Amino acid sequence: MLTEHLPPYQIASGTNVSGFATEVVRKTFDNAGIAYQIEVQSWSRAYQLSLRQHDVCIYSISKSAERTPLFHWIGAISYNHTSIYSLKSRGDIQIKTLQDAKNYVTAVTKDDITHHYLQKHGFVEGKQLYVLENVSMMLNVLQGRKDIDLVLINDTILRYRAQESGVELGSLKKQLELPELPLDFHLACSLKTQPQVIARLTQSLQQLKDQGEFGRIVKGWSEKF
Repeated sequence: MLTEHLPPYQIASGTNVSGFATEVVRKTFDNAGIAYQIEVQSWSRAYQLSLRQHDVCIYSISKSAERTPLFHWIGAISYNHTSIYSLKSRGDIQIKTLQDAKNYVTAVTKDDITHHYLQKHGFVEGKQLYVLENVSMMLNVLQGRKDIDLVLINDTILRYRAQESGVELGSLKKQLELPELPLDFHLACSLKTQPQVIARLTQSLQQLKDQGEFGRIVKGWSEKF
């Protein structure tokens, strides 16, 4: 399994990987009786490897119409909202529509669904898009560079990135929520993964949900933070 450091979903600390999405994924594999190991990579590398290699799964990955035929989708492991943010001090920025955001420069993570989404809507790298290798740098870039105006980020991730980066949440302003952007996170596997593995994982994740274990995991992590 490939993933990235993305608190609170995946939290990499040395060789250990925790987080509530990680706990869901571990239980899914354990209950399916499938051996695994988790490797933490940059998102772009994890994404590209999972497209090409045999018997590789990836989480937490957002599902879109464009991505649907590229993977075997095991199931959703979290549900999220996504928004465009600026610094509150930037009183010159006023966004009411996605088209308005083209007047500014937005930071996104390479090969993240936010990157692909803005490209689909006509945002161009080097003009309206600033592409980062790692989401952990996003808020620092927003604060430290005058040529970066906006970030597009999951609302839950924003909270934890702010904590890690030492950025006050009160210094950020939500400019525009994007309810049409599919940022529910999934467990998915490469198209070269064995069919019996896909079937067992899909059944195992659904059982976690049906038996209430999925809800207990999410609730437990919500109470921690």
